[in-house]
Amino acid sequence: MIQRIQTVYLALVAVLSILGLCLPLAEYFEGSKAVASFNSFTYHAVEGYDTFGDFSLAPLAFCILAGIIILLTFISIMLFRFRMRQLRLTIFSTLMLIGYVGFYAFLAWKFQLQLAEINAEVQYHLCFAAVLPLVSIILNCLAIHAIRKDEALVRSLDRLR
Repeated sequence: MIQRIQTVYLALVAVLSILGLCLPLAEYFEGSKAVASFNSFTYHAVEGYDTFGDFSLAPLAFCILAGIIILLTFISIMLFRFRMRQLRLTIFSTLMLIGYVGFYAFLAWKFQLQLAEINAEVQYHLCFAAVLPLVSIILNCLAIHAIRKDEALVRSLDRLR
Protein backbone atom coordinates (compact mmCIF):
# COMPACT_ATOMS: atom_id res chain seq x y z
CA MET A 1 0.00 0.00 0.00
CA ILE A 2 1.28 3.41 -0.91
CA GLN A 3 0.21 4.96 2.41
CA ARG A 4 2.74 2.96 4.43
CA ILE A 5 5.33 4.72 6.60
CA GLN A 6 8.20 3.74 4.29
CA THR A 7 6.54 5.77 1.55
CA VAL A 8 6.64 8.82 3.80
CA TYR A 9 10.33 8.24 4.52
CA LEU A 10 11.14 7.76 0.85
CA ALA A 11 9.12 10.83 -0.15
CA LEU A 12 11.09 12.88 2.39
CA VAL A 13 14.33 11.52 0.91
CA ALA A 14 13.18 12.64 -2.55
CA VAL A 15 12.26 16.12 -1.29
CA LEU A 16 15.55 16.51 0.58
CA SER A 17 17.50 15.33 -2.48
CA ILE A 18 15.75 17.87 -4.67
CA LEU A 19 16.50 20.60 -2.12
CA GLY A 20 20.12 19.49 -1.96
CA LEU A 21 20.30 19.71 -5.72
CA CYS A 22 19.14 23.33 -5.73
CA LEU A 23 20.93 24.81 -2.69
CA PRO A 24 24.65 25.64 -2.39
CA LEU A 25 26.80 22.90 -0.84
CA ALA A 26 29.84 24.86 0.36
CA GLU A 27 31.19 28.37 0.61
CA TYR A 28 34.73 29.58 1.10
CA PHE A 29 35.44 32.89 2.82
CA GLU A 30 38.48 35.10 3.19
CA GLY A 31 37.62 37.03 6.31
CA SER A 32 34.04 38.16 5.68
CA LYS A 33 34.32 38.16 1.88
CA ALA A 34 32.99 35.12 -0.02
CA VAL A 35 35.62 33.99 -2.51
CA ALA A 36 34.15 30.72 -3.80
CA SER A 37 31.06 28.53 -3.58
CA PHE A 38 29.79 25.42 -5.26
CA ASN A 39 26.50 23.63 -5.64
CA SER A 40 25.41 20.58 -7.60
CA PHE A 41 25.47 22.46 -10.89
CA THR A 42 28.35 24.95 -10.83
CA TYR A 43 31.41 26.26 -9.08
CA HIS A 44 31.76 30.03 -8.67
CA ALA A 45 34.95 31.80 -7.65
CA VAL A 46 35.95 35.43 -7.63
CA GLU A 47 38.85 36.63 -9.76
CA GLY A 48 42.14 35.10 -8.66
CA TYR A 49 40.58 32.18 -6.76
CA ASP A 50 39.56 30.02 -9.71
CA THR A 51 41.48 26.82 -8.97
CA PHE A 52 38.83 24.41 -10.14
CA GLY A 53 40.90 23.14 -13.10
CA ASP A 54 41.21 19.37 -12.54
CA PHE A 55 37.70 19.07 -11.12
CA SER A 56 35.71 20.94 -13.76
CA LEU A 57 33.27 18.03 -14.11
CA ALA A 58 32.70 17.64 -10.35
CA PRO A 59 29.49 19.72 -10.21
CA LEU A 60 28.13 17.72 -13.13
CA ALA A 61 28.96 14.49 -11.29
CA PHE A 62 27.10 15.81 -8.22
CA CYS A 63 24.10 16.67 -10.39
CA ILE A 64 24.05 13.26 -12.06
CA LEU A 65 24.49 11.42 -8.76
CA ALA A 66 21.69 13.42 -7.11
CA GLY A 67 19.45 12.83 -10.14
CA ILE A 68 20.05 9.08 -9.96
CA ILE A 69 19.25 9.08 -6.24
CA ILE A 70 16.02 11.01 -6.85
CA LEU A 71 15.02 8.65 -9.66
CA LEU A 72 15.77 5.56 -7.57
CA THR A 73 13.73 6.97 -4.70
CA PHE A 74 10.70 7.62 -6.89
CA ILE A 75 10.96 4.16 -8.44
CA SER A 76 11.24 2.67 -4.95
CA ILE A 77 8.08 4.49 -3.87
CA MET A 78 6.19 3.02 -6.82
CA LEU A 79 7.37 -0.53 -6.01
CA PHE A 80 5.20 -0.72 -2.89
CA ARG A 81 3.65 -4.00 -4.04
CA PHE A 82 7.06 -5.66 -4.46
CA ARG A 83 8.64 -5.20 -1.06
CA MET A 84 11.85 -7.13 -1.72
CA ARG A 85 12.58 -5.10 -4.87
CA GLN A 86 11.74 -1.96 -2.96
CA LEU A 87 14.13 -3.04 -0.21
CA ARG A 88 16.99 -3.72 -2.65
CA LEU A 89 16.46 -0.44 -4.45
CA THR A 90 16.38 1.49 -1.17
CA ILE A 91 19.60 -0.19 -0.03
CA PHE A 92 21.23 0.71 -3.36
CA SER A 93 19.99 4.29 -2.99
CA THR A 94 21.51 4.41 0.51
CA LEU A 95 24.85 3.23 -0.88
CA MET A 96 24.64 5.93 -3.55
CA LEU A 97 23.97 8.53 -0.85
CA ILE A 98 27.01 7.32 1.09
CA GLY A 99 29.07 7.70 -2.09
CA TYR A 100 27.62 11.19 -2.56
CA VAL A 101 28.68 12.18 0.96
CA GLY A 102 32.15 10.70 0.44
CA PHE A 103 32.57 12.50 -2.88
CA TYR A 104 31.40 15.75 -1.29
CA ALA A 105 33.86 15.39 1.61
CA PHE A 106 36.73 14.68 -0.80
CA LEU A 107 35.96 17.68 -3.01
CA ALA A 108 35.45 20.04 -0.07
CA TRP A 109 38.82 18.99 1.32
CA LYS A 110 40.52 19.27 -2.09
CA PHE A 111 39.08 22.73 -2.79
CA GLN A 112 40.14 23.88 0.67
CA LEU A 113 43.72 22.77 -0.04
CA GLN A 114 43.79 24.47 -3.43
CA LEU A 115 42.36 27.71 -2.08
CA ALA A 116 44.73 27.62 0.90
CA GLU A 117 47.68 27.57 -1.54
CA ILE A 118 46.48 30.90 -2.92
CA ASN A 119 45.63 32.42 0.46
CA ALA A 120 46.06 30.67 3.81
CA GLU A 121 43.22 32.68 5.34
CA VAL A 122 40.48 31.04 3.23
CA GLN A 123 38.00 29.21 5.45
CA TYR A 124 35.45 26.55 4.57
CA HIS A 125 31.83 27.01 5.66
CA LEU A 126 29.40 24.12 5.59
CA CYS A 127 26.04 24.98 4.03
CA PHE A 128 22.64 23.60 4.99
CA ALA A 129 22.41 21.46 1.84
CA ALA A 130 25.55 19.54 2.81
CA VAL A 131 23.71 17.98 5.76
CA LEU A 132 20.67 16.89 3.74
CA PRO A 133 22.29 13.70 2.33
CA LEU A 134 23.09 12.57 5.89
CA VAL A 135 19.46 13.08 6.89
CA SER A 136 18.45 11.20 3.73
CA ILE A 137 20.66 8.26 4.72
CA ILE A 138 18.93 8.11 8.10
CA LEU A 139 15.50 8.27 6.46
CA ASN A 140 16.49 5.53 4.02
CA CYS A 141 17.59 3.34 6.94
CA LEU A 142 14.21 3.94 8.60
CA ALA A 143 12.48 3.01 5.32
CA ILE A 144 14.55 -0.18 5.07
CA HIS A 145 13.54 -1.11 8.60
CA ALA A 146 9.85 -0.44 7.82
CA ILE A 147 9.99 -2.46 4.60
CA ARG A 148 11.55 -5.42 6.41
CA LYS A 149 8.93 -5.15 9.14
CA ASP A 150 6.18 -5.09 6.51
CA GLU A 151 7.62 -8.13 4.76
CA ALA A 152 7.86 -10.05 8.04
CA LEU A 153 4.22 -9.24 8.78
CA VAL A 154 3.09 -10.48 5.37
CA ARG A 155 5.12 -13.68 5.71
CA SER A 156 3.71 -14.36 9.18
CA LEU A 157 0.18 -13.95 7.84
CA ASP A 158 0.94 -16.39 5.03
CA ARG A 159 1.96 -19.03 7.57
CA LEU A 160 -1.36 -18.77 9.40
CA ARG A 161 -3.42 -19.62 6.32
